[in-house]
This record gives sequence, C-alpha cells and structure tokens, in this order.
Amino acid sequence: SGSDKQYSFRLLAKKPADTVHLFEAAIDLLSYATYLKCEGKDYKSENLLSLSGVYQPKKEIKESKIPIALTTFLKVNPHIKTIFLHLDNDKTGRLCTAALKELLQKDYKIVDEPPPIGKDFNDFLCMRMGIYNKKTHERNEER
Repeated sequence: SGSDKQYSFRLLAKKPADTVHLFEAAIDLLSYATYLKCEGKDYKSENLLSLSGVYQPKKEIKESKIPIALTTFLKVNPHIKTIFLHLDNDKTGRLCTAALKELLQKDYKIVDEPPPIGKDFNDFLCMRMGIYNKKTHERNEER
C-alpha cells in the first residue's frame, strides 16, 4: 500500500548501457549482482531491474500487459536495445517470459536467461555458495 509500482527496485549502470536485466524480485536482482561479483564481473556496469513480482499472462498473450516498472524504465531509457529475462524457473515465471518475449521482440533483442539451477537467482546463488538449506527454501518448492 502506498508504493508506486512504476519505480521498482533497481540498480543502474554507472555508465550508460544499452541492456537491462529483469528479475521478479529485489532479492533475485541482488543475488545476481552478488553472483556477478563472485565471478569477478562488475555488476555496476549493468542495469538491473526488479519487476516486484510477475503475473500469469492472459490466454491470448498479445492481450497481456508489460509490467509498469519495465514500461517506465524503457520510456526513461530509450537507448536500451537488449533485455535479459532472468525470471523464475516456475510456471508463472516461464509463462511471463514467453509473454514478454512475444510482446517485446519487435522492438528489442530478448535474451532468456533463467537461473541454471534452482527456482530463482537467490536459490541459485545459495546453491553455488554451498549455503542452500532445503528447509529454509521449502516455500519456494510449493509455488
């Protein structure tokens, strides 16, 4: 209540970049930034945007809407050419990925890069760092 969904959690590149990486939640965005840092890469050279959750698209994908946080970001950053989708490895995440690919492919290069293992990038980072605890992540598996 009281939040403005147009301005979701984000980390912007220090220098202009023509790419943006999308995540369902802030924790996944931060986990991805941590992963890049662990790989010796500078996450500050990337635009990272959380969508603050995603929705199941409409039956007719072309009738689905682009999340307001992304619409606002793209309007403010018309130089963006490539969108990396790092959405969850669950039914809703995969359906939303398919919808966004369909809706955006005309104007942008779309790259689908879900986490290689785990439900989301936080799970992936925890597994990679050896701190994944099945009991604390049980809720993720229920979704």
